[in-house]
Amino acid sequence: MIADLILAPHRSVRAFRPEPLPEGMLERVIAEAQRAPTDATGQMYSFIRITSATVRRRIAEISGDQSHVAAASEFLMVCADIHRLESVLGSRGRRAGSYPATGLHFATVDAALAAQRMIDAAEALGLGTVCIGGILNGIEELVGLLALPRGVLPLFGVCLGWPAETPHERPRVALSSVLHDDRYRGQTGDEIEADVAAMAVITRSRDWVGVLAQYFAEGGTMEEREAGLRRVLERQGFAW
Repeated sequence: MIADLILAPHRSVRAFRPEPLPEGMLERVIAEAQRAPTDATGQMYSFIRITSATVRRRIAEISGDQSHVAAASEFLMVCADIHRLESVLGSRGRRAGSYPATGLHFATVDAALAAQRMIDAAEALGLGTVCIGGILNGIEELVGLLALPRGVLPLFGVCLGWPAETPHERPRVALSSVLHDDRYRGQTGDEIEADVAAMAVITRSRDWVGVLAQYFAEGGTMEEREAGLRRVLERQGFAW
C-alpha cells in the first residue's frame, strides 16, 4: 500500500453518535456530489433522503439487520435515474429512445461518481460514512417502499453521521493487481497468493478467500440476489 495518500484514507463507520448534522450540512455535501462528472450532461442519478424512522428500520432489516442504517444522522438511497431525464425530454415533446442496457450503464456510473464525491466531502467535514450494499437483499420491496417510478433503480445506501468509532484502515490488494498497462494482464499464482496474504487481516478468520466465497462462489449471496434484481430490472425498465 502506498503510504503517502493524497486523501485521508476512507474508513467505513458503523457506530454513530446520536446528534444530528448542523443545518445545511447535508445540502452542502449533496451540492458537492452534483459537481461530479456526468455523461452528456444527463445527471442520471437521485438521492432519496430517508427521514421516516419506520422506513429506516425496515431498510435496516432487509439489508441484513444493519442497525447503523437506523442510527446514523442521515441515510440516503443512491439511485440510478433516467426517469427525470425522460421527463425533461417529454416537456419539449421529445420521446426517449429505447436503450435499457446503455441507460443502466451510464446512470449507474453517474450515480457512483456522484455518491463518491459526496462521501469525500462528508469525510472532509469530519463525518463518518458507510455504503450499504445489503439493500439488494430486499430490492423488490424497496422499490415499492420508496415509490420508485419506472426508470429509477436503487443501487446502494449511504449512512452519514458523526462517528462514534475510529476503525482501523483496511488493507487493499497490490497496486499492480489493479493497474494494467495497455492491455489486461492476468495475475500469476504468486501475485494471487500475495494479495490473499495481504487481505487476510480483514477478517477474524484470516481467510479472505472464505469471505469472498460467502458472496461470490456457487451458492453465495450474489446468486441469492440475482433473481430479485432481474425482476426489478424488468419492472423498472432496465431489462434487455
